[in-house]
Amino acid sequence: MSAAVSPIEQMVVVLARDLADGELGAAGAAALVPMAAIALARELHAPNLTVGGEMFFNPEPGRLYPSMLDDRALGRCEAAETFIELFGHSHHGLDFFFHSGLQHDVYGNINLHHVGGTLHAPKMRGPGAANLSYCHTSSRYYICPTVHTARNFVETVDFITIPGHLSGPSAKRDAGLVNEGPRLVVTPRAVMDFDKTTLRMRLKSVHAGNTPEEVQRHTGFDLAIRGEVPQTRPPTEEELRVLRERIDTSGALRA
Repeated sequence: MSAAVSPIEQMVVVLARDLADGELGAAGAAALVPMAAIALARELHAPNLTVGGEMFFNPEPGRLYPSMLDDRALGRCEAAETFIELFGHSHHGLDFFFHSGLQHDVYGNINLHHVGGTLHAPKMRGPGAANLSYCHTSSRYYICPTVHTARNFVETVDFITIPGHLSGPSAKRDAGLVNEGPRLVVTPRAVMDFDKTTLRMRLKSVHAGNTPEEVQRHTGFDLAIRGEVPQTRPPTEEELRVLRERIDTSGALRA
């Protein structure tokens, strides 16, 4: 593969590596990166990965679409279920979900409702969330916005649509949130995770072409950089070959 790895391809590979065979997960409507990560994991190490949401995912080989609301994204799906059907009768719940939002804060809380002003008189109104049951029925989730700036990574979100670790361990415990919550934050610049004690976001690795200082400058809170930060492990030749030749033949992830 002669072409350079795009930041979005790097995101997909990082996310795919963390998905395990036999797991059940789902993604929201804007799901280009999640769909690619799921497909790559299935191709390489997780053939029994099951994905629900609005459908059981069985995409057309080689084609990616920017939204799960595009009927073409359904591909050869074997069945369709609503969120209530998927989550309401399952004792197991979901193993993972993918999220992104208007704002993401230091504790992994996500805002999809509004920025500035008030809920009823916002400066900018977001889409909100049609169904939040997956927040409480998924063991973990991944935050994967395709933009990383100090405007969408803020100290405190203006509204909590999707709870992460709230304001830390005590708040999360008092709210009865017992799931893992956000595990990784994967952006075009870097990978973040969460301190096990404070539950605050911290810099885990930077993608090729980025430095810890640059990532910090584009983040609206302290990323707790201590010592040397490693570079994100780049895609292997096999990962990149499968991604480009079997999953994303149109180059959507390089656009």
